[in-house]
Parts: sequence; C-alpha cells; structure tokens
Amino acid sequence: MPLKKILLAVVLILIFLPALTYGEEFSPAPDFTASTVDGRTFSLTGSRGNVTILHVQNFENPICIECEKELRGQIEALAELAAREQTNLTIVTLNLRKNPSSDDGKTLAERWYDINVTWYWIEEEAPYPVADDYRQYWTVDGAFANPTLVLIGPSLDVMGVYHVYRMGTGKLDGVQPASSLAEDAEQILQGNWTAFRGKTSSRDITFLGMFALGMITALSPCSIALLISMISYVGATGGGTGTRRESIRGLGMGIVFTLGMALVFFFIGLLISYAGFFVEISSLFYLITGVILLILGVNIVVPLKERVGPLFKSKGGGGNIMEKGGRLFESISKKSLLLGAFFLGILFAVGWAPCAISLVMPVFILVLA
Repeated sequence: MPLKKILLAVVLILIFLPALTYGEEFSPAPDFTASTVDGRTFSLTGSRGNVTILHVQNFENPICIECEKELRGQIEALAELAAREQTNLTIVTLNLRKNPSSDDGKTLAERWYDINVTWYWIEEEAPYPVADDYRQYWTVDGAFANPTLVLIGPSLDVMGVYHVYRMGTGKLDGVQPASSLAEDAEQILQGNWTAFRGKTSSRDITFLGMFALGMITALSPCSIALLISMISYVGATGGGTGTRRESIRGLGMGIVFTLGMALVFFFIGLLISYAGFFVEISSLFYLITGVILLILGVNIVVPLKERVGPLFKSKGGGGNIMEKGGRLFESISKKSLLLGAFFLGILFAVGWAPCAISLVMPVFILVLA
C-alpha cells in the first residue's frame, strides 16, 4: 500500500476517533432546564433521585410517514406508563420541530391518538440547544433515530439508550412497552443496572486530525504544483542576497499567503456548518452527497477539468476565471507585495479546491450533518 494511503488512513482515524463508542461506563447527563407546552418548568437537576426517561423524537405535521407506526406506538406506551403513576419515575418528551407552522406535538398526539399527555412535553426548534447536548445518544450512523429513549439514573448519569426506529434502516430496538420500561426503571433504582446498555455515536472532529489532514492534502501532486507559484513569487520579489531582512520578508509573505488560503476554506466550512441541522434525517441528503463523493472520486482518477473547463470560459474572449484572477494579482502585487501574497493565497485555494475537497469532503459532510 502506498505511503500516502497509509498516512491518509491514519489521519482519518485521528479525525473520527472516537467514531462509535459502545459505552461500558456511565456518563453524566447534560443538565438542562426548559419550559413545557403547558407552561410548566422542567429541570433535570430537580429530577435527581428519580429515573428519568428522556423521549427524543420529531413529531409534527406533516408527520414522518415511514416512522409513524413507531412514533405512535412509543407515545402510547409512554401514556400507559404515565398512567401507572410509578414512584421515582419521570417522563420527559423532547420534540424536535422543523415546521414552525405545525401544531405542537402534544396537541397532535392527543388529537390523533386520543390519549392524555400528563408527562413533561418540551417543544424545541432550531438550533435545538437541549437536543444537541444529547446528540450522541439519538444519532445512529450519522442519522436521527426517531424516536429515541434515553434512560437517566437517580444520580443523573445516562444509564442506557433505546433507538426505536431509523429512517432508511427501519426498526432498531423497536417500541419499548410500558411494562419493559417500568422494569428497567426498577432495576436502575435497585442498583442492578451495572453497565451502560445501548450504543452511542460520537462524531467529534479532532483538531489534530484536521491539522494532519491539511498537511496530507498539501502533499498531493496538484498542491505541490500550485505551491511552485508561491515559491516563484517570493523568489522573484527578493534581491537574491539572502540577508536577514529578506528572510523575514519572505516569512511574512508566507504567513500572509497562508491566511489567504485559510480565508477561502474558512468560508467554505462556515457555509457548510450553517447549511442546516435537520439534513441528517433526510435520506435524499445522503443520496445527493453520495453522488457528489462519487463525482469527486472519479475526478481524482480521471480529471474532469478538460470537460468542464470550457464552461468557465468567458464569451468575450477575455480568458477564464483563473486568468482574470492572475491579471488582478499582477495589478495588486505592484501596489503591495504582502497584499499580493494574500491574494495569491486566495487564488491558490480556489485552484487547489477541486483536489483538496476530494479528500476533505467527508469531513464537510460530517460537519453539515
């Protein structure tokens, strides 16, 4: 296996480690305080000493047709469990809303399923501050398990998780009946629940991994070819005497050049991170990104520049975009060498993007999701 592929594999491990964690130890549940639909206030801290069942779902109008059977089944099971009035047990529904025009989930559940919701029901809209703290529990393979049940013990530790259903995959743990949940709560209260049960998914991106991935992409053939432009620029502007002053100026130009590159990728990442939180529950999103990754993979083997390049040619015969950028760069460089280096960094990033994005697109998709 080529050394480059080995290094890339190591970098990806650094980026996504830990990608999937099967919990053996309990983790503290993120504390939160929120208002319910009926005007009550729920605080997780106030539930200390009880077993708390946190029911996370997306339930609104229009409803997820694929998930409706499990959504209804789990709500009805919780209604049955609440009717038992079991001591030291608290039920909290956290309903993630995407459609602000829909009625709240509590109203819909009572209207559609003829049940009485007596437990805490919290509606949350983007950016989902509470749900985001529990993302690792309701996420399965990068997508929302709708619905999910998170079991929180008397000491406010997460004891386990049930993923009822996942779009595109189907039933996972399935609907948890009231009797089973009541038994789980009793086992936890009696101290017989000794290990975390269920699967958590952590998609944290490490800064070390991203830094290493940047170095790997910088060593790709297309990157090295473009980097020659910066070396030539610094060499052409120097006097060739090798004095300390010229060395400092060369270092400064290199830093400014890097800042120009970073600016382009910063805005790309910023745009992707703000593209939306809810796309991770969309099957269409993964289909589109899969096609994009396929195209980028083909581009690495068979460059598409020759086929799509003519699309960027100006009709007036004034050259393509990069040629125009080159002329603008020459004009800027005459006024300021540092400003020219900064603009050259921007041009470098634009020219480098097709090659670099082929390698970092999985990370961008993860950030988007």
